[in-house]
Amino acid sequence: MKIKYVQLESDAFLTDLDFLQYSPAERGLYCSMIFYLNSNNGKCEFDASALSRLCNCKNIQEFEKLWEKVSKKFQCRNGVIKHKRVTRELKRAKTFRQACAKAGLRGANKRWGGHSEANRVAIAKGRKGNEIEKESKDNISNSNNQSLSSSNSLRADGSIQKKALEFIETLNRTIPPRSRSDRTSYSKVTRWLIAGCRDMKFNTEMFDHALKFAREAKNGDNPQALFMSLLKQLGYHPKKEYE
Repeated sequence: MKIKYVQLESDAFLTDLDFLQYSPAERGLYCSMIFYLNSNNGKCEFDASALSRLCNCKNIQEFEKLWEKVSKKFQCRNGVIKHKRVTRELKRAKTFRQACAKAGLRGANKRWGGHSEANRVAIAKGRKGNEIEKESKDNISNSNNQSLSSSNSLRADGSIQKKALEFIETLNRTIPPRSRSDRTSYSKVTRWLIAGCRDMKFNTEMFDHALKFAREAKNGDNPQALFMSLLKQLGYHPKKEYE
């Protein structure tokens, strides 16, 4: 069955140096492609005409110009477009859904008992009814959670997001990234700082402490590596994932 819900991490967009440097049109095309891949099982054919209409471009030439800038964020092989993060999130959502289905089946078997034909019919009907009820409850819950999350985000996370954007822009000027690996590392550091502030492990002053280390490291032989090393003093772990 088609996966309807996947995790979409806003911080991954707002701390991505490439995304921050995109024009509004480039951001729109990038997000449109991400949404389409999520709803199309993680892949689509590269058809400039069809994709230009999907992304609401004026013509194919406009699409191709924008795609030239954002295409490095995707994988395109044999005319098929994919995105690593989309593929990973779809796989995660599918695994979660299968686990829920198995748990529901175990519960139905326990409730109805045995495996006679009558019981199997009852189980099937029960599962169908439960899925409809669950989907309805999930839709209501998701709607309520999204409203509450949006409201809380505007109040509680506004200062954190603002600080994060200021941080990554300043870091990029202080120690300019030399490679895609550097940009990825900077984004990861920013996500770590955001997560720490949200979990109340520290406050937004930690962004300033990290920038002090960046200024100390910028004159070193390898400023990027020195900066990452200094961050360990603040509790940062390069090999740990932060979301």
